[in-house]
Amino acid sequence: MTGTTIARIGKRGHLWALGAQWGDDKALDHLAAVLLQRWQRFDTLVVLGNMLGAAGHPVRTLDLLLRLRRRLMAADFGCTTVFLRGAQEEMWHKALSLQFAMAPLSVLDWMLERGLAAIIEAYGGSVDDGRIACRAGPSAIARWTSGLRELQAAHAGHGELLNTLHRAALAGDGRVLLVAAGVDAARPLGQQSDAFWWNGQSDAALEAAVARDGEAGWSGLVRLVRGAGSSAGEADDARRVLTVTRERPALVVLDADGTLIERIEA
Repeated sequence: MTGTTIARIGKRGHLWALGAQWGDDKALDHLAAVLLQRWQRFDTLVVLGNMLGAAGHPVRTLDLLLRLRRRLMAADFGCTTVFLRGAQEEMWHKALSLQFAMAPLSVLDWMLERGLAAIIEAYGGSVDDGRIACRAGPSAIARWTSGLRELQAAHAGHGELLNTLHRAALAGDGRVLLVAAGVDAARPLGQQSDAFWWNGQSDAALEAAVARDGEAGWSGLVRLVRGAGSSAGEADDARRVLTVTRERPALVVLDADGTLIERIEA
């Protein structure tokens, strides 16, 4: 599984978008406290992927997000919370089925360089054991990945959350798209494959691509909100492309039509 459906969000209340945390549990503590203080009935929270990562303690970060969801539901039984898949969650998913990879050691090393090591170690797994298993063959890898699954299962709710992540979310009658990283503007929404979490374009380049490729169905898109991306030196919240997390994890609140109300940084 590489993500479930695209979530559809009705026009109700404010739209809160939580940018990439990359495992930064301390930043999430702060942002969650702000959100809980200001949450109103009928608001919606979209977590824009890359919850896991090497910036802090990824396992505690997931625990905090699950607790945040429970507290929001307790305060507002009809609230909407949507969790999206980011590159970090995709790598963890791939790691748990590494025995099926064509070149498992190369795949593992590539992912380790991009933050997977911190996730494995946070759950109590061994990176070295994984590399040894890759040299020993599929059966050894399967035993290692089975161990990782057991370690994850020891944390209530983690598996259920990570196995039901959405690929993207649409709000504002389809005029606002929320994603982890970006889109492939040359393809329509239904044919994005993994561009939602791997797109690495800058804000300006992505905005130009979306504006240029109207034939792919992007002409009606008012705002593209992404959890993280390359925005150094060009950050502008008035852009059609809005990157939430820049140098620090951040949270933004928008109205139902995608207009930015406020940015909150950790």
